Amino acid sequence: MKRPTVLVLICLSLFLAVFPLTLDKPGWPPGLKADEPAYYLMALSLAHDRDLRLEKKDVARLAQDFPLIPVRNLVLMTDDGWKTVYYGKPYIYSLFAAPFAFLEGADGMLCFNMLLMLSMVWLGFFYLRCYNPDWLAALAAAGFFLLSAGFAYVFWLQAEIFNMAAIAASLFLAFYPFADRHPRLRDPAGWRRLWVILVPVLSGAALSLAAYNKPMLAALALAPMVRLIHGRKWKDAALWVLGFVACGTLVAGLAVALTGHPSAYLGVQRAGVTVCSLDTMPTTALRDEALAVAREKAEGLKPPPPRRRSWEWIFRLPAVRPGWLLTNLGYFLWGRHTGLLLYLPFSLFAFVFFLWTDRRSWERWALFASLVVVALAFLVWIPFNWQGGGGFVGNRYFVSAYPAFLFLMSRLRPAKLLPLAYLVAGVLVGPIVFTPLGDVVPEGTLQAHVRNFPFPHFPLELSLKNIPGYDTVAHGEARFEGRKDEFLPHGDQMWLRGASSVEVWISTTRPMAQLAFEVTDLASPNVIDVSLGGAHQRLVFHQVPESGQGARVILRPGSPDKVRSLEGGKLYYYRLVVTPSNGKIEPYTKYYPPPICPNFGYNRSENDSFFVGAELTFLGEGKNLGADVYELEWRSCRAPEEVEAGQKFAAEIDVINRSAVTWSPGSGAAVKLSYHWLDATGHAVIFDGLRTLLPHPVPPGGELRTSQQVEAPSTSGAYTLELDPVFEYVSWFSAKNGGKTCRASVRVH
Repeated sequence: MKRPTVLVLICLSLFLAVFPLTLDKPGWPPGLKADEPAYYLMALSLAHDRDLRLEKKDVARLAQDFPLIPVRNLVLMTDDGWKTVYYGKPYIYSLFAAPFAFLEGADGMLCFNMLLMLSMVWLGFFYLRCYNPDWLAALAAAGFFLLSAGFAYVFWLQAEIFNMAAIAASLFLAFYPFADRHPRLRDPAGWRRLWVILVPVLSGAALSLAAYNKPMLAALALAPMVRLIHGRKWKDAALWVLGFVACGTLVAGLAVALTGHPSAYLGVQRAGVTVCSLDTMPTTALRDEALAVAREKAEGLKPPPPRRRSWEWIFRLPAVRPGWLLTNLGYFLWGRHTGLLLYLPFSLFAFVFFLWTDRRSWERWALFASLVVVALAFLVWIPFNWQGGGGFVGNRYFVSAYPAFLFLMSRLRPAKLLPLAYLVAGVLVGPIVFTPLGDVVPEGTLQAHVRNFPFPHFPLELSLKNIPGYDTVAHGEARFEGRKDEFLPHGDQMWLRGASSVEVWISTTRPMAQLAFEVTDLASPNVIDVSLGGAHQRLVFHQVPESGQGARVILRPGSPDKVRSLEGGKLYYYRLVVTPSNGKIEPYTKYYPPPICPNFGYNRSENDSFFVGAELTFLGEGKNLGADVYELEWRSCRAPEEVEAGQKFAAEIDVINRSAVTWSPGSGAAVKLSYHWLDATGHAVIFDGLRTLLPHPVPPGGELRTSQQVEAPSTSGAYTLELDPVFEYVSWFSAKNGGKTCRASVRVH
């Protein structure tokens, strides 16, 4: 072994090993995310109490590293109606991490994760140096593990790194050529005989630890078994199975001793709760719900269905939809947020090296087949959780199996591919490696790196339930989705960031022959390019009046960019790209959702600003913009005779649609109820009143009886309220039907 190479690896290992101990509260956002609360509190509970039961003192331990509450998604389980509560995640990672958590809390667990990552680098180095020079083996092993999305999971208090290390250890023991590297093991005696027996046992045991967390990973046993059986090592194959079963039994038995169940996924009820207080149990509501269900059963009433038991889904036949499966498979390989080749780029080079030098290896083809089985197990059995190719960051579900790609390789030929692998990894995962705790950016998200080159050129996973850092809004029958830092829903309008190429995805439940928009410019001089499918239009604005100027755009995209099959129908996706050349900072009020914990925070708003390059209003298909919807007959309209200045009140109306067109409710270009305020001289003091959406479509000849919202003028006096529907973005009804409005006198105090 070359000393310079070993020295470099030792120095790198020492640097990375102490790095986590220098952190304060790990991760961004500065709190616990995903399944971290359960794993973190489990480690502390095992370290301090030697149990897995949730008690008040366990909740109070959150103050050790994460005093900022609320803490979301603490996954718990019970089998007695939430009287006795245990942590609802597999405990084995937390068990191994408990000594580190005892010493340094969350930072200790990160240190443990980093040691696991470094152990994989060293195992990869020892394996690859069997076939390559030391320097080449060290470069390949370090790049393979450190230049991947797996490195980001060192800084998550979850089991991904533990699973990776267990799989790396299992396959190292299975594929390392002990007999060739250590000839004395061919004729074992004494301790060497014990070692020869232990190798297959430990290999099976290591894989069982990962499979306990994610049973799909047991498919990776295929390669060791093929290797042993193909080599006619029947005794070693039996020892491997013995190690797998014995370790799995031991782990399950310890779980029974700690919780009464062999797994957190079997025979229990589970729920994710939010911790709102450090001195109370977060399961009070769940216990009250269970007691209510028990009372209803005792009284002979039909209670609501129980909370879903943990892994019922694994014991059912999956509903396979080939179109959806193929779409998600594409996302799994090169999706913008989850793609295997983007976030684990060395996997592609490992496969190339495998085809170049080891394509005749039965056991390596078996290993590749097992990786395919693992991926399909997620894609087929739990597409509702896999949703588009994998979890975040990158591919959280499949990253556990990533070390298996290393063992597809032996001789790194041609070696000149390795610099290319480093180059590709620098382009794709460099932002993750250099900001593993998350990047603080406007509209922060764990997926902030996808805003960089070259990620926008890869497909967006449209089957994801919620794409991190994206916002959605419905207008009429269409739904719009865009990045939060460049797409801002603003009432009926959508603001798009200036001096940028903004991508917005439009989904509809039926194909759209054309889509119409009102494009308003607020920052002239400005050139706004609008593209939709094969349609394109350029708008040039030279001067902006005070209210902005706009232009109507009707685009015919042709066939949709994507079609997604759903239960009971399909979704059609159109990719809209708007590129303004200029922009202007516009203020707006940012509203925050209500707090999830009582007495913690408040439903607030604050003044913010947005660099607007274009304001977009959806007008539907634009086919009825010229329709004559304006004829009507007023039956009556009633308003209070006296109101307070600025008061909002309801006006009652009764009107008949005398046109030949149905009045359809919705946003954008739709018929809405509105009004004007006239002073004593008949002049309009407020012309553009509040809008009220129609409660239902009103066909020709149909009668509409409803109330509409009105806001009184801010100054006192005698006014006339003039009720006048509006065909939004087209015309007021009174401008087209000879002034048929309904008036009511109102005194404002």
